[in-house]
Amino acid sequence: MNIFITGGTGYIGSSTVNEALRQGHQVTVLTRSREKAIELEDTGVRAIIGDLLTDGDWQSALSEADYVIHLAAPPTWGKKVTLKVANAYQKGHYQMTVRLLDNINPQKLKKLVYVAGTSYFGDSGDNEPVTESYRSQPKGWGPYIAPSVDVLSAYVDKGMPVVITFPGQVYGAKSWFPQLFLKPLSQNKPVTGLKGHNPIFSPIHVEDCARAFLFLLEHGQIEERYLLVDDQPIRSADITTLSAQALHRQDKKRYVPTWLCRMLLGPVLTEYATAHTNFSNSKLKASGFTYLYPTIQLGIEDVVKEWKELSTSKGRIE
Repeated sequence: MNIFITGGTGYIGSSTVNEALRQGHQVTVLTRSREKAIELEDTGVRAIIGDLLTDGDWQSALSEADYVIHLAAPPTWGKKVTLKVANAYQKGHYQMTVRLLDNINPQKLKKLVYVAGTSYFGDSGDNEPVTESYRSQPKGWGPYIAPSVDVLSAYVDKGMPVVITFPGQVYGAKSWFPQLFLKPLSQNKPVTGLKGHNPIFSPIHVEDCARAFLFLLEHGQIEERYLLVDDQPIRSADITTLSAQALHRQDKKRYVPTWLCRMLLGPVLTEYATAHTNFSNSKLKASGFTYLYPTIQLGIEDVVKEWKELSTSKGRIE
C-alpha cells in the first residue's frame, strides 16, 4: 500500500510508521521538522516538510495517496490545559481535519483511517464495557475533538471512504506511561492519583494500536467506528500495582484533591482523569484483528524492558 501518514513522528505515529515499513508498505510522512524528515528518510520513508494549516508540497503528495492515516493534532502534552488552550486546540484540530479532507483526491483514495479518541464518547460508567453505539456527554478532550469527528459525515456523504478509530489509553515505552507510572516508582516515589477517584481505563499497547490502524486500512468498513482498546479494562490504581511489580519496586500511591489538579493541570485534564473509559473491543475483534498484547498485564513487561533499555542508552532512568 501507498500510505500517507500525518502525525508520523509522535510516539503513536512512529510506531505506525515502523509497522507499515515492516509490512512492506510505501510510506509518506508529513512533518514540520527538517531534522525529523532526515531521520525518516534514513529509514526509507518519503518525508514531506510542511504543515496541514499551510499550503505546500504535502498537498500534491496527499493527492497521490491510496491510503491515509490521520494522526496529527495540535501539541498539548506537558502544559496546563486552560479553557483558552482547549478552545485553541479545538480550532486547530478542526482546521487540520478539514484541510486534510479538502486536499484528498477522492478518485484516488481507497481508505482513510481517521484517529480520534475515546473521550468523544464521554464517561462510560463503571458497569459493563460499552461499545461504539454508546454516546454520553463528551468529557476531557471530547468536546474539543467532537466538531472534527462530527464533520466527517459530510465527507462520507460525498463518497469519502472514511473509517473512524477511537484509541483508548495507548501505552508504550515512549508515551505518558513512563512519566506517570514508571519514573516515580523506579525512584521509590509514589504515583499520584485524585482523592475519591479510581477511574477505569481501557488501554492498548502502542504496537497493537499501530497494527490496528493498518489492519483497518484493509479490512475496516467505510463509515464505521472502531474502538481500539484491549481485552480487559483496568482501574488506574491497578496499573500502579502492575507497574510496581514489573519494576520490582514497592507499590506506592498518593492522592491529592481534585481542586489541586484543576489548579495545576487545568479543567480539561482533570475531567479526563476522573472519567471512566470502560470500552469494549468486540467490534474490532469480530472484524478479525488479533492482539500481540491482549491485556496490559501481558504488555507491561515488554514496555518496562524497552523503557529500561532506552533509559540505559541515555545514561539515566527518566
